Amino acid sequence: MTSLLSKSLIIITCSSSLLLAGCGGGNMSNEQMNTIVGSVVGGVAGHQFGKGDGRTIMTILGVAIGGYIGGQMGKNMNAYDQRKVSGALDNAPNYKKVSWDNNETNSSYDFTPINRYEGNVNGNRTQCRDYIISARDKRTGRPMEVQGRACRNSQGQWVPVK
Repeated sequence: MTSLLSKSLIIITCSSSLLLAGCGGGNMSNEQMNTIVGSVVGGVAGHQFGKGDGRTIMTILGVAIGGYIGGQMGKNMNAYDQRKVSGALDNAPNYKKVSWDNNETNSSYDFTPINRYEGNVNGNRTQCRDYIISARDKRTGRPMEVQGRACRNSQGQWVPVK
Protein backbone atom coordinates (compact mmCIF):
# COMPACT_ATOMS: atom_id res chain seq x y z
CA MET A 1 0.00 0.00 0.00
CA THR A 2 2.81 2.41 0.91
CA SER A 3 4.61 1.55 -2.32
CA LEU A 4 1.47 2.25 -4.37
CA LEU A 5 0.99 5.56 -2.55
CA SER A 6 4.64 6.54 -3.15
CA LYS A 7 4.46 5.65 -6.84
CA SER A 8 1.21 7.59 -7.22
CA LEU A 9 2.77 10.62 -5.54
CA ILE A 10 5.78 10.46 -7.87
CA ILE A 11 3.59 10.16 -10.96
CA ILE A 12 1.41 13.08 -9.85
CA THR A 13 4.47 15.21 -9.05
CA CYS A 14 6.16 14.51 -12.39
CA SER A 15 2.93 15.02 -14.35
CA SER A 16 2.25 18.30 -12.55
CA SER A 17 5.79 19.48 -13.27
CA LEU A 18 5.46 18.73 -16.96
CA LEU A 19 2.04 20.41 -17.08
CA LEU A 20 3.39 23.52 -15.35
CA ALA A 21 6.40 23.63 -17.63
CA GLY A 22 4.19 23.39 -20.71
CA CYS A 23 1.55 25.88 -19.57
CA GLY A 24 3.70 28.44 -17.81
CA GLY A 25 6.37 28.82 -20.50
CA GLY A 26 6.44 32.60 -21.00
CA ASN A 27 5.42 33.53 -17.45
CA MET A 28 8.00 31.48 -15.59
CA SER A 29 11.47 32.66 -14.67
CA ASN A 30 14.47 30.80 -16.03
CA GLU A 31 15.17 29.55 -12.51
CA GLN A 32 11.64 28.15 -12.15
CA MET A 33 11.67 26.50 -15.58
CA ASN A 34 15.11 24.95 -15.01
CA THR A 35 14.04 23.73 -11.56
CA ILE A 36 11.07 21.92 -13.09
CA VAL A 37 13.06 20.46 -15.96
CA GLY A 38 15.90 19.47 -13.61
CA SER A 39 13.43 17.80 -11.24
CA VAL A 40 11.85 15.75 -14.00
CA VAL A 41 15.19 14.72 -15.50
CA GLY A 42 16.59 13.93 -12.04
CA GLY A 43 13.52 11.88 -11.15
CA VAL A 44 13.76 9.84 -14.33
CA ALA A 45 17.50 9.28 -13.77
CA GLY A 46 16.98 8.37 -10.10
CA HIS A 47 14.25 5.89 -11.00
CA GLN A 48 16.82 3.83 -12.91
CA PHE A 49 18.52 2.84 -9.64
CA GLY A 50 17.42 0.66 -6.74
CA LYS A 51 14.67 -1.94 -6.40
CA GLY A 52 11.35 -1.82 -4.59
CA ASP A 53 11.25 0.93 -1.98
CA GLY A 54 14.87 1.77 -2.82
CA ARG A 55 13.80 2.76 -6.32
CA THR A 56 11.18 5.11 -4.87
CA ILE A 57 13.77 6.71 -2.59
CA MET A 58 16.23 7.11 -5.49
CA THR A 59 13.50 8.71 -7.62
CA ILE A 60 12.68 11.20 -4.88
CA LEU A 61 16.38 11.99 -4.39
CA GLY A 62 16.77 12.42 -8.16
CA VAL A 63 13.85 14.88 -8.24
CA ALA A 64 15.34 16.89 -5.36
CA ILE A 65 18.92 16.95 -6.66
CA GLY A 66 17.89 17.59 -10.27
CA GLY A 67 15.61 20.44 -9.19
CA TYR A 68 18.38 22.01 -7.11
CA ILE A 69 20.96 21.83 -9.90
CA GLY A 70 18.50 23.09 -12.51
CA GLY A 71 17.38 25.95 -10.27
CA GLN A 72 20.94 27.01 -9.48
CA MET A 73 21.83 27.00 -13.17
CA GLY A 74 18.69 28.98 -14.03
CA LYS A 75 19.20 31.46 -11.19
CA ASN A 76 22.64 32.41 -12.44
CA MET A 77 21.71 32.74 -16.11
CA ASN A 78 20.37 36.12 -17.20
CA ALA A 79 19.15 37.51 -20.54
CA TYR A 80 22.73 37.88 -21.82
CA ASP A 81 23.40 34.19 -21.16
CA GLN A 82 20.10 33.19 -22.74
CA ARG A 83 21.03 35.11 -25.91
CA LYS A 84 24.40 33.32 -25.99
CA VAL A 85 22.68 29.93 -25.61
CA SER A 86 20.13 30.79 -28.30
CA GLY A 87 22.88 31.97 -30.67
CA ALA A 88 24.85 28.76 -30.10
CA LEU A 89 21.75 26.64 -30.74
CA ASP A 90 21.06 28.62 -33.93
CA ASN A 91 24.58 28.78 -35.35
CA ALA A 92 27.16 26.50 -33.72
CA PRO A 93 28.07 23.28 -35.54
CA ASN A 94 27.59 19.99 -33.71
CA TYR A 95 30.16 19.48 -30.93
CA LYS A 96 31.54 23.05 -31.33
CA LYS A 97 31.98 24.50 -27.83
CA VAL A 98 30.86 28.11 -27.35
CA SER A 99 32.31 29.80 -24.26
CA TRP A 100 31.61 33.13 -22.56
CA ASP A 101 31.99 34.97 -19.27
CA ASN A 102 29.25 36.96 -17.58
CA ASN A 103 30.81 39.51 -15.22
CA GLU A 104 27.37 40.57 -13.98
CA THR A 105 26.71 37.12 -12.48
CA ASN A 106 30.39 36.17 -11.93
CA SER A 107 29.86 33.04 -14.01
CA SER A 108 31.57 31.46 -16.99
CA TYR A 109 29.94 29.03 -19.38
CA ASP A 110 30.88 26.37 -21.93
CA PHE A 111 27.94 25.42 -24.12
CA THR A 112 28.17 22.57 -26.63
CA PRO A 113 25.30 21.80 -29.01
CA ILE A 114 25.50 18.10 -29.79
CA ASN A 115 23.12 17.45 -32.66
CA ARG A 116 20.28 18.98 -34.67
CA TYR A 117 17.12 17.06 -35.53
CA GLU A 118 13.40 17.39 -36.05
CA GLY A 119 11.47 16.56 -32.88
CA ASN A 120 7.88 16.43 -31.72
CA VAL A 121 6.76 18.84 -28.97
CA ASN A 122 3.11 18.89 -27.93
CA GLY A 123 2.16 17.15 -31.17
CA ASN A 124 4.01 19.64 -33.39
CA ARG A 125 7.12 18.93 -35.46
CA THR A 126 9.90 21.35 -34.58
CA GLN A 127 13.67 21.80 -34.69
CA CYS A 128 15.50 20.45 -31.62
CA ARG A 129 19.08 20.15 -30.36
CA ASP A 130 20.67 18.24 -27.52
CA TYR A 131 23.39 20.07 -25.60
CA ILE A 132 25.81 20.06 -22.69
CA ILE A 133 26.29 23.22 -20.63
CA SER A 134 28.97 23.67 -18.01
CA ALA A 135 28.78 26.64 -15.68
CA ARG A 136 31.36 27.81 -13.15
CA ASP A 137 30.92 30.36 -10.39
CA LYS A 138 34.08 32.47 -10.79
CA ARG A 139 34.14 33.36 -7.08
CA THR A 140 34.01 29.80 -5.72
CA GLY A 141 35.13 27.84 -8.77
CA ARG A 142 32.18 25.51 -8.18
CA PRO A 143 31.27 23.79 -11.47
CA MET A 144 27.87 22.51 -12.61
CA GLU A 145 27.19 20.50 -15.75
CA VAL A 146 23.81 19.75 -17.28
CA GLN A 147 22.90 17.74 -20.35
CA GLY A 148 19.63 18.78 -21.91
CA ARG A 149 17.48 19.22 -24.96
CA ALA A 150 16.00 22.39 -26.39
CA CYS A 151 13.37 22.74 -29.08
CA ARG A 152 11.85 25.74 -30.82
CA ASN A 153 8.43 26.77 -29.55
CA SER A 154 5.66 28.19 -31.75
CA GLN A 155 7.25 31.68 -31.44
CA GLY A 156 10.60 30.35 -32.70
CA GLN A 157 12.34 30.62 -29.31
CA TRP A 158 14.50 27.82 -27.94
CA VAL A 159 13.00 26.26 -24.79
CA PRO A 160 14.28 23.38 -22.65
CA VAL A 161 12.28 20.16 -22.99
CA LYS A 162 12.52 16.74 -21.43
